Amino acid sequence: MKAPAPPIIYAHENIVFSAPRDPWGLYKLTPESYPGLPISGKHQLKESLEAFAFRIEADFQVLRVNRAWSVEDYIEGALGTMSRRSGHPDLFEPYLNRHRRVLAGRNVVRPEVFLAVRLRDPARDPMTIVNQSLSRGGLREVFGALRDQLGLSDPRGISSRELRKIVDRERGTYERVLTYLDCDRAATSEIQWLIRRGYSRGLGEPRLDPHWRPTAVSFHDERDTERYRPLEGDLMRLHDCRVQIASRSLVVDSELGRSHQAVLVVGALPEQTVFPGHDAELMFTPFEALDFPVDVNFQAEWVPNNAALALARKRKVDADNIYDEESTGQHGPSSDAYERPAAARELEARLTATDRPPLLKSTLSIALGAPSAKELEARVERLRSEFGRIELHRPLGEQHRLFLAMFPAQRPPIADYREHLLIEQFAAMIPIACNWAGSEVGPYIGHTLTGSMQPILFDLAEASEHSRPPTILKAGTLGSGKTIGLEGLYYQAFMAGSRIVDIDPKGDHHLERLPGIDGHLEQIELSASARWRGLLDPLRVGAPEIRFDLTVSFLADLLPSQRDEWIIAIQEATKSITDRMLAGGEGGTCFEVLELLRAGDDHAKGAARALAVHADSGLAQLGFAHPDNPLPPIGQAQVTTLRIRNLPRPEPGVARADYSSQEKLGVAVLRLVAMFAMTLAGGDRRVHKVLGFDEAWFLLQGNSAGRALIEQLTRWGRSENATTILITHLVADAEDIDNLIGPRFIYGFESEDEARKALRLLRLDDGDDQMVQRVLSFRKGRCFFRDNHGRVVCMQFDLADAALLAALDTTPSRALDRDAASPNAHSGAQAGDADEITTVA
Repeated sequence: MKAPAPPIIYAHENIVFSAPRDPWGLYKLTPESYPGLPISGKHQLKESLEAFAFRIEADFQVLRVNRAWSVEDYIEGALGTMSRRSGHPDLFEPYLNRHRRVLAGRNVVRPEVFLAVRLRDPARDPMTIVNQSLSRGGLREVFGALRDQLGLSDPRGISSRELRKIVDRERGTYERVLTYLDCDRAATSEIQWLIRRGYSRGLGEPRLDPHWRPTAVSFHDERDTERYRPLEGDLMRLHDCRVQIASRSLVVDSELGRSHQAVLVVGALPEQTVFPGHDAELMFTPFEALDFPVDVNFQAEWVPNNAALALARKRKVDADNIYDEESTGQHGPSSDAYERPAAARELEARLTATDRPPLLKSTLSIALGAPSAKELEARVERLRSEFGRIELHRPLGEQHRLFLAMFPAQRPPIADYREHLLIEQFAAMIPIACNWAGSEVGPYIGHTLTGSMQPILFDLAEASEHSRPPTILKAGTLGSGKTIGLEGLYYQAFMAGSRIVDIDPKGDHHLERLPGIDGHLEQIELSASARWRGLLDPLRVGAPEIRFDLTVSFLADLLPSQRDEWIIAIQEATKSITDRMLAGGEGGTCFEVLELLRAGDDHAKGAARALAVHADSGLAQLGFAHPDNPLPPIGQAQVTTLRIRNLPRPEPGVARADYSSQEKLGVAVLRLVAMFAMTLAGGDRRVHKVLGFDEAWFLLQGNSAGRALIEQLTRWGRSENATTILITHLVADAEDIDNLIGPRFIYGFESEDEARKALRLLRLDDGDDQMVQRVLSFRKGRCFFRDNHGRVVCMQFDLADAALLAALDTTPSRALDRDAASPNAHSGAQAGDADEITTVA
């Protein structure tokens, strides 16, 4: 039996020669995060692929292959986010080592997509040359074209002039591909990887030679034309593995061990499919549920419209003849014979439409490997189950030819399995789809809810470093996992060296239980004690641009009734103080505003009497500082927690007009706490800061003071290298500030209305009932995550440490058991938001 020809004979930069005079341009496509796109976004992605297939006017091949995700690279990248000055490597490195143990057992891979386009030269097309040469009476060109077509020419001799023409054609092809798809030219190292990895499929990543480059010898022929003869050994050394060919499988002995492989070919596709949908997205959706890597190869011969139309008309005639023949039989035409004429006419109508599309004569094949024959068969059956009603064939005796066709720049080796597809059928396969989100480097926070469990990394400092909105939103019902997720982010930021200020209105945060935080944590229990009087005075803690609004809002909320005359008097007195401060005068306080009101007209004095009740008693005195009283030293530790117990707060979703006087007071004080947190965290811009606001609905109520504070937080975060994390029970609270929010974690909800609002906040389709039900079902740390780049995935928040989860768990019964068993536990801890997170070990 004659040995098959080598699949690749030469490579020049990203140009790959698979056969004599048959160059292909090789490109690496940028995958698009697909499941988290709205329906319109999915259609836009499909239309881009359609436009590419329409305009490329050349044969092409799409390879969707998998590269192992490196745990060691993850560890190195995460350590790179740690501050050398304020980080805690003694804590961070053991923490990441626990991640190493968890992630190393998952065999995580990520898809990479390569596109090979045949660099067809119309001037060298055999039939064109024959017709032109015969018309001129020249036979030399005819025989040359036939030699090229039959492979009789010396493939190793490529003239410098011809190579320059190929490079020019590649440049035009690259620009055409780039018009429709985000791509880069493939590097030489990637060509090496694509070849080597085929022999270790199912085992792991091959060893690569960093210095490998395919070379050629330069010589001059008899006409003194400079030519290049590729050194085939450069390519052949990449195939140095023994391959044993069985009837329906291969056994490959590689450096990594023995790989058992099989290649399957997708059979006939359904006549009708729905996009988006499982049966249409054949190069993405069936593989998402698998926990092992699979490589996919789509090979297409581009058939121009005139040839495609001739084929369609022949099909129509054949379909009519079959129908007529079966109609004369005893049982009449079969269902296939009945439907085939209509399908043929529908195809003809599509090909004669205004745009005159081409057809793609294509093959879709799938390669998979395993360390044992038994495991291979189990994976084949699992793969077939994911394809459902679409048959996967395993051709007898053709495994090696199909194996070689999985390399780049190859044409389909078996004509029996070719199908004629419309460009929209190819595009609906979504070969460039992926399912991941998050930061390129940073700590691990969880994984996608797929069989592959793609790790999600998240660097809290990423937004402020890349001029993105640095405000993060966590929204969900009680018990959905928000609080533990927040504390997990705190702990990672603490170990990386960030300055953290935590606002805990409920008193159920347990940062004191975090390993290694002793000596770095300062817990402030704000109360009505005279010690804290004036600590939150809005004229002291408010930024200059919102100082006036914040003060007026605070004082107005303390009034028993909103009398216009009193409000005007407060505005006038406050403006007098803020104008003095802007002019460079001494710092003002609400105590001074109160003194101005007492010296004013009757309306001002009435407002002063109403406010004086609060200035010396209760929590409201936190906002009335005396000019001569210095503030106590606060904020010296790396982590500061601000707690206010028994603070009256309205239920989330209650209209502001329905607040009681005590509830108004509670909201007003919480806003001041938010501003005080900014004051505590401010300082050295080189140090990243994290501000966390639980019960953040008090900032999101749609009034001017709350929105102004959010805008101030956003601007402050960008300028001060800070990240703000807002936690709320209701998504509706955040709709008005959508453009100010960056990453968002949307947990589960009880209300269908809230679930639809949550989808809108994620920029997804709120009319998608399946998505709505998913949001309603999320609990125990499951959520939608939208990252800084707008990519959305369904994820499971994962602390990857059972001991850490147990320390932070706020489920009431578990918290009580833990506190009873631990006499040194924080005695004031109260059960609050019963969050649970499932830890994957």
